[in-house]
Amino acid sequence: MRFSRLCWPALLLGALLGCSSPQSYIVLLLQSASSATPPTTIANVAQISVVVSQGTTEMQTLTYPAANLAIVGDASAADMGTLSVTFSGNQAGDITFEVTALDARGCAIGNGTGIINIIKGATNEGVVFLRPEELCSGDAGAPDVPPGTPLPGCDPTGLSCPAMQSCQVDCKTSSNVCAVAGSNAAGGACTDTTGCVAGSQCFDYSSLGCGTQLCLQFCATDADCATFGAGGLGPGSFCRDPIACGGAFRTCTFSCDPTAAAAGAGGAPARTGCPAGLACVLPSSMDQVDCTCPETTRIGQEDAPCTSTAECAPGFLCEQTCRAVCRCDASNGVCTAPNDCPTAGRTCTAVQSQTIYGVCL
Repeated sequence: MRFSRLCWPALLLGALLGCSSPQSYIVLLLQSASSATPPTTIANVAQISVVVSQGTTEMQTLTYPAANLAIVGDASAADMGTLSVTFSGNQAGDITFEVTALDARGCAIGNGTGIINIIKGATNEGVVFLRPEELCSGDAGAPDVPPGTPLPGCDPTGLSCPAMQSCQVDCKTSSNVCAVAGSNAAGGACTDTTGCVAGSQCFDYSSLGCGTQLCLQFCATDADCATFGAGGLGPGSFCRDPIACGGAFRTCTFSCDPTAAAAGAGGAPARTGCPAGLACVLPSSMDQVDCTCPETTRIGQEDAPCTSTAECAPGFLCEQTCRAVCRCDASNGVCTAPNDCPTAGRTCTAVQSQTIYGVCL
């Protein structure tokens, strides 16, 4: 029997989003993403915080008491942490869950993000891998900085530090500090917090399931990401991903190509524009893409049955079966771009409320 004491606040989100019927449910299974063998257990979890978002819209932050939960790395464990979130019947699409495990001091001891699709009127399940960490905001027991609150210190999005230095977010002290700048540009590989040029910082993707480390550019608005998206293969770069430990700053997404043709469907060479180890995905809105660690479940090819996009290979999304993503450039509901569907006889078809990409039908 999975750990179920975390489920009681789930009705809060459903109430805020409306009471239309039937309701839909997403069950989050929490698992340690430690690379150690066996994986490191995230022990003595006193509280779970879940930020629920769709696209660039933050819907709600939920808090769950955990009573010394231990989050393990074994998906078959009987005491695996489980959260249930309720949605109203009119909600649809992929939902992003940013999950933080906190100990009794209020310190973050695990963090991870998962993207799971709502199945209308039914229950869908997905794993969120948490990277073990130790992030305290100042003195033990002090509350974390609420999202959107500026951290004290320098400005990471500007050149506010002396020459040859870069402004870095220090989660351990909940402040921004000047440190020696590196030479790796935004989007480039890095190995520590001092390896990136001013205006960016080294981030570890372990919490998303892979060990990639990259310099990501800080931003306050989409306009800050113009240079980061320049030359990309996709629709541009967006200021979307919040810094895990709070504060007012986010990082720029990658401007990659999410289509099946770019992912190498049909045997063609992959050319998504993502760094090695990452895949181009559609987080929620098909017109805003990003590079991230592909889930191990992403194996479904075209026409494979699915309940979530996380079950479909990169370049495909779930519409009851895995459908190839294609370039659409919709005008009045009709695709105008050259048909790039990898399977003969399939045509790129527009998707409601989306413009740049469609699906092959």
